Amino acid sequence: MVFGGVWMLVTAVQTAIVHISGLSFEYALADSVMFNFLLACCLIPVWYPIRFNIWKRDTWHINIALHLVLICAVIIAWLPVGYGLLRYLIGQNNDVYNHFLKISLWWKALEGILFYIVVVLVYYLCIYVEQLNEKAANEIRLNRLVKDSELNLLKSQINPHFLFNSMNSVNSLIISNPEQAQKMLVALSDYLRYAVLSTNSVYSCIADEMENIERYLSIEQLRFGDKLLYEPEIEPSCHNAKLPAMLLQPLFENAIKHGVYESLETVRIITKIKKDNSYLHIELSNNFDADGVSLKKGSGTGLKNIRERLRLLYGTSAAMQSKAEHGIFTVILKIPYNN
Repeated sequence: MVFGGVWMLVTAVQTAIVHISGLSFEYALADSVMFNFLLACCLIPVWYPIRFNIWKRDTWHINIALHLVLICAVIIAWLPVGYGLLRYLIGQNNDVYNHFLKISLWWKALEGILFYIVVVLVYYLCIYVEQLNEKAANEIRLNRLVKDSELNLLKSQINPHFLFNSMNSVNSLIISNPEQAQKMLVALSDYLRYAVLSTNSVYSCIADEMENIERYLSIEQLRFGDKLLYEPEIEPSCHNAKLPAMLLQPLFENAIKHGVYESLETVRIITKIKKDNSYLHIELSNNFDADGVSLKKGSGTGLKNIRERLRLLYGTSAAMQSKAEHGIFTVILKIPYNN
């Protein structure tokens, strides 16, 4: 459409110039339409050798030689056909137009070369833009693949100590309390099934996430008994809100590891989730033995995991804070609300 519009404009301008030079408007229009139409038809096929052959060559003299061949081919195919048709249709009984055809031969040839150069430059520009867009699209696809790989790796980091300890607990309960061992195995199976299925999706609703967290805590409660208390405070409007799958799991693992394991007192894990304007506000806190050394252990992999996933998914739109004050460790997440 753009190509045709440009040639129509060129034809109109050339008709006006030829008419001003002394040729009647009808003959000027016929001359311009015929020659420009034929030239456009000859220049269209030039796209294919440029697109699929010349552009891939790195040697400049080969490119120049090929373009010289193409220019000659265009001029030879264009001028004789145009002159022959117009001489046959108009110039048979019109000496004035025949004279115009003769004196315009050289400037029409120069015009054809000029248009060839302009059209070829436009072709090269289109190819350059196409390659830039393709490169940008490939970079986007590559970044997406890398991001998906990183997210899947982060989500797959289930604490192996939890699995080992759970299996050991099941092993000890099989003889002493078979019913409890069966409950633990069922809960562990459901928990692992959810963890595996979550690798196929980036986000999950809070209701499903917290249900799986409760499975995890129920397994730990079978081990720790009354030493572990879980107190959720979740606004009903947040149950269907989306958050990254398995995002909160490392927080509860940290609460168990740094709070319950070494504490002699009951550890309360309090989870508060509410909507704060256009954000989802998540706060998880637990008490710990302030005189112990549990907070000094570990490499902080769980919190780094969460920060990295938030960065990959939300950029700077999400935030995370953690603090330990007066025997209470608190983590606060603020992520965009998505229902």
